Amino acid sequence: MQIITSNELNSIENKIKVNCDRVALVLDRNKSLISAMYNCFNKQITYVPVDPSYPPSRIKKILNEAEVNTVITHKRYIEKVRDVNVICIDENEYVDFDVVNTESNISYILFTSGSTGTPKGVEVTREGLFNFIEGISSIINFSHKKRIACLTTVSFDIFFLESIMALYKGLTVILANEEEQRNPRSMAQLIRDNAVDMVQMTPSRMQLLLNHDKELSCLKNVREIMIGGESFPLSLLHMLQEKTAARIYNMYGPTETTIWSTVSDLTHKDRIDIGRPIKNTEIYIVDENLSILPDGQAGEICIAGKGLAKGYVGRDDLTSEKFIYLSQQPNVRVYRTGDIGHRLPSGDLEYLGRIDNQVKIRGHRIELEEIEACLNRFGDIKQSVVIALETSETDKVLEAFYTSNSHIETKNIISYLSLKLPDYMIPTIFKRVENFIQMPNGKIDRKRVLECIEINEENSFSKDWNTIELNNAQTKIFQVIVPNLNPEIGDVTLETGFSDAGVDSITFIKIIVALESEFDFEFDDEMLLITAFPTIKSMIEYVETKVK
Repeated sequence: MQIITSNELNSIENKIKVNCDRVALVLDRNKSLISAMYNCFNKQITYVPVDPSYPPSRIKKILNEAEVNTVITHKRYIEKVRDVNVICIDENEYVDFDVVNTESNISYILFTSGSTGTPKGVEVTREGLFNFIEGISSIINFSHKKRIACLTTVSFDIFFLESIMALYKGLTVILANEEEQRNPRSMAQLIRDNAVDMVQMTPSRMQLLLNHDKELSCLKNVREIMIGGESFPLSLLHMLQEKTAARIYNMYGPTETTIWSTVSDLTHKDRIDIGRPIKNTEIYIVDENLSILPDGQAGEICIAGKGLAKGYVGRDDLTSEKFIYLSQQPNVRVYRTGDIGHRLPSGDLEYLGRIDNQVKIRGHRIELEEIEACLNRFGDIKQSVVIALETSETDKVLEAFYTSNSHIETKNIISYLSLKLPDYMIPTIFKRVENFIQMPNGKIDRKRVLECIEINEENSFSKDWNTIELNNAQTKIFQVIVPNLNPEIGDVTLETGFSDAGVDSITFIKIIVALESEFDFEFDDEMLLITAFPTIKSMIEYVETKVK
């Protein structure tokens, strides 16, 4: 954890001479990264933030796509950034710039996943960022006296809100290290010990925090909670309303429209919506022919206004495909989000799902995320995923999977859905699972849902483990661990390491939280790393010593 203020960054004496208008920042999460971004923003230098944990091939693609010839990095990452001009700095070394020539209106280029496997770089303008700062500040109170937790990775645009925007507004930034980012115990301690006023996170990450701290005592003094990045379950909203005194905001917006485009204050609401657009932002709901739909009808969300990115760097074809002009608004440039939504009678917007999760069942076109959004508003359901299963070459059925604190009668879910959805959109099968696999950014990994389902549904050992003798205590421990192991990994035994069993750092922390919750103890700090346990058996034996 590091504490950073704008006063520190405005008094830096060490300056790097830059004779180009575009630099890549391949830096660890520390003061050097924050100072470089902050001063790039101030000196109008276009920066490209790159997560140094990326494989070299991906970093190379990003540098090539962004046409970057200068990289600021730490010595240990030099091998990842060859063939460009490299400026090496020490860890936690503050960075400022003596600028030779900068003329670009592009503030940063942020790379997101591409549907073809090639990352695409979004060119975000200074005009868009200043509009965002002004617009979001008119809705949410970013007072210079406040302290904000910076929990997001640099590869996501919301990192800008937690760091550079916060410093620009005079807030104190509490920069979480890698451990504090992923470990809910460490995250809770950071928020509590540093008197944090503002936090921003995905629903999945908030749920992970809730699983660790069921009373959310770490959020007792937090004044603003910003939730975004994925569907916000109603049960989680109710929990936050019950356990905290904070104002609760639901945030919506793609990278291409500059961080968040709409905000909803859900503090006193009993339903989930994404609110209304921020200043100088317009929302259009269009049909498949790009005709503007009347209020209330569902269609694709298109966003216009000062927040629109210039486009995708070096991808004129993709830019012209996604940034268009509507026939009914020929002078208005909009971004096609691929999201489905509609306007409620209140004027607020409701997010319904994604176009690309569309399926057809018996001639009916169905948006799976619309069903999920409805499920997430029901009772104790925390998260849900709906998939279309093929029962034959010509037919499919809808199967819904959900997490909840307790068992829910299927008939009660169906009764609720029948009030909200047509019959053909109500799933045939409902299954409760213990958890979903998450990606590093905290979102549900939809591509691995079936893996999670198979394990949770069976709740049993793999065939390779059936012959291994465990005592009763060890068996109970193992049963908590096994749902998080990848079933596609072959020849897994108790002597297998977690990494070899398909467990990443996020999943490992979920195992820790599950074990602590089940057996009412806390792991020693030095045992919170995946490297602390060379085998699955070693963790079982460690936990056994704690629960005797």
